[in-house]
Amino acid sequence: TCRMEKSTPRCVPVAPTCQDLTCPPGSTCEMDGATPRCVPKAPSCQDLTCPPGSTCEMDGTTPRCVPKVAPSCQDLTCPPGSTCRMDGSTPRCVPVKLTCQDLTCP
Repeated sequence: TCRMEKSTPRCVPVAPTCQDLTCPPGSTCEMDGATPRCVPKAPSCQDLTCPPGSTCEMDGTTPRCVPKVAPSCQDLTCPPGSTCRMDGSTPRCVPVKLTCQDLTCP
């Protein structure tokens, strides 16, 4: 880059930063003193897809899939015209029973 030294313009080297470095997937840029370096990223729950019925929790610095305590209606999306009800310890979609409150008469 150009800098004025006293009254004379001079080209001086620019110190590299993480903006100048493209790191491969699974790594991130960190400054090592004045030098940008690619370092491996610590895995997190964002890097892990857990199967249904389990959720990701950090075990120290390691993400792990662990079984959900108990499924609830919060874990189930029911289609229109039905709602979630607990059947013992299992959430189930059941049809909504219509009443006069659901009907607008002319």
